[in-house]
Amino acid sequence: MPCAAQKSRLQCTRLPRPGKTTVHIRAAPDRLRLLRRPPVRLTRRSTAKLLVAPALLAAPSSLLRAAAAEPYPAKPVRIIIPYPAGGPYDGIPRLIAQWISAKHGWSIVMDNRAGATGMLGVMAAKQAPSDGHTLVVVTTSTHGSMPALKRSLNYDPVKDFAPIVLMADAALVLLVRDDVPVRSVAELVEVMREKPGGLNYSTGGYGSPHHLATLTLFHRAGLPQNAAVHVPFAGLPPALMALLSGNAQFMITSTAAATPHIASGRLRPLATTGLKRSARLPDVPTMAELGYPGFEVLAWCGLAAPAGTPETIITRWNELANAALRDAAVRDQIAGLDYEARGGTAREFSDFVILDISRYKQLAQDMGLGED
Repeated sequence: MPCAAQKSRLQCTRLPRPGKTTVHIRAAPDRLRLLRRPPVRLTRRSTAKLLVAPALLAAPSSLLRAAAAEPYPAKPVRIIIPYPAGGPYDGIPRLIAQWISAKHGWSIVMDNRAGATGMLGVMAAKQAPSDGHTLVVVTTSTHGSMPALKRSLNYDPVKDFAPIVLMADAALVLLVRDDVPVRSVAELVEVMREKPGGLNYSTGGYGSPHHLATLTLFHRAGLPQNAAVHVPFAGLPPALMALLSGNAQFMITSTAAATPHIASGRLRPLATTGLKRSARLPDVPTMAELGYPGFEVLAWCGLAAPAGTPETIITRWNELANAALRDAAVRDQIAGLDYEARGGTAREFSDFVILDISRYKQLAQDMGLGED
C-alpha cells in the first residue's frame, strides 16, 4: 500500500527492524536540487525592486479606476427652490441655471418646494445625497433670520450645508398708505411712540427679512416690539394686499413689488434699507441718511449644497455661477427684479451667512424675541 508521501512526489522506503517498521522519507531528486540552491541574499538593489514592484502593479489599476470614474454631472442636477414659482428667489436661480445649461449643456431641473418660510425645501435638500446632484437656494429667512429666532430648527444652516455663492441681494422699502398722516420716518416713529399698538404692519411672515427689518427700525428708534401690531402673512403678496386694503397701515417690502403702487399714489415710500439709494427709487432716502447710521437690512439669496458634497463640485459650481453673474444680460435681468447681482467665493458666502445670523441673534436678544 503506498504511503501518503508518494502522493506529494516524495520517495518512501521501508527499512525492516526487529519488532517494528520504520518509515524513512527521502526527498525526490527535484526537491533535492531546490534544497541545494544557495540562500537568496538581499542586496540594497534587490530590496528596492521588491518594494517598488507592488506600486508598479497597483498603478495601472488606479489609473483604470480614474478613467472609469463617471463625469460630473452624471445625471440632471436638481436645484430646490424653497418658495413658490415666480418672484426673485425663483427667478434669479433660474437665470443662472439657464445660462449654465446654454453654455455647457447641463441638464438642470428646478424643484419648487414651498412652505414654512422656506424651511421645507431646505430640509429636503439636507436629506438629499451629497453627490452634487442636489443643490438648494438659501435666503435671508432660511439662513439668516429663522436660525436666529427658532431654537427648534431641524437643520443647522452652517454645519448642514456647503455654501457655493451669494447670487444677489436687494434693499427693501418702508411704505405707508396714502391716507396715513405721516410723511417721514421720524413722524411714523413719533406716532408709534405716542400711541403704542395704534398701527398695524403687515409682513410676509414671522422671521421674514421684512419682519426683522421692521423690528430693526423699532430697536434703533428705541421702541418696544409691540409699538405696532404685527400682522404676518404667508408671503409678501397677501401682506401687500393687506396694506392696500387698509388692514395694515405700513410695511417694509421689496421695491419691485412696491413701485407700481407708489406710481399710482396709493402708497408712499419713506425710506429704503440699503446703505445706498435704490436705482428704482432714487429720490427716496436711505435709513442711514435719516439718522440711523449703518442701518442695512437686505433680502438676499444664494446657492448651497448638502454638507459633504465634494469640494471639486462646490468649486465648479462657484466658477460657473460667477461666470453667469458676470454676464451683462444676466445682470440686467436680475436688476429687472430689483436685485443686484453679487458673486464671490464660497468662503466669502460662508462668512456672510455667519455674520447675518449673528446680527439677527443680537437683535432677537435685544428685542426679547423668541419662537412664535
